[in-house]
Amino acid sequence: MKTHVGSGNSILQISMEPQENTSANSIKSRPINQRKRLSPAQRRKQIVQEAVTLITQYGSYGFPMQALADAVGMTLPGLNHYVKNREELLSLVIETFYDSEEEGNAHTALGAAISHCNQTDSATKERRHLPSTLHETVRFNAKRPELVALFMRLAIEASDPEHPAHEFYQNRHNSILTDMTSVDWELPEEYRDPERLHDLIVTAFFAMDGVQIQSLTNPNESMMQLWERAEHILFPSPTWDGYR
Repeated sequence: MKTHVGSGNSILQISMEPQENTSANSIKSRPINQRKRLSPAQRRKQIVQEAVTLITQYGSYGFPMQALADAVGMTLPGLNHYVKNREELLSLVIETFYDSEEEGNAHTALGAAISHCNQTDSATKERRHLPSTLHETVRFNAKRPELVALFMRLAIEASDPEHPAHEFYQNRHNSILTDMTSVDWELPEEYRDPERLHDLIVTAFFAMDGVQIQSLTNPNESMMQLWERAEHILFPSPTWDGYR
């Protein structure tokens, strides 16, 4: 099955099924004897960065593992020392980049938004508004539909306790919920009650997951258009006027 994702006037085609149809020779690589010596941590970072590039270009299953090995200047057995199989690689990509807080990194997302929200500098004060932070997160995700598709698919596969991403997904919900409820948001009076805020944030993330799935299967509305519909329900006027 191929999913077409609409975003503005452009259409992105996302492969959702295993496809080993991209030859290693068709992907630009560097000679193995020209690789740099890197620490294990640096090597893993290099592997996931190159994997993101290949996933964006060819889909999660659209390139052979040999192509990734070539891209990082390693042999396939050498690559397997760091990631045993494709499932482990995809899990590592999600764990490394999906909620990354690395500033200056093209993959900065919700983690960085939360980090900004905790700053007291007046220049970043507007980031302490919950609606705008969630809006920015969805806007960012709309620019990386392939990673969103990968995240949603792995979330289902990781229900298996033996899956390499099982622990990540099992812990992610509580971790993000803890982070989000710990921020000193500027809120309407009725949402300053911790229990009320907790319920709102949980509901917002339910809506965000639904928006992402809908945008991947329905080309008629973009992810941002769908989220703007949800925002009217989650953060209605006049309650949220002045707190967006």
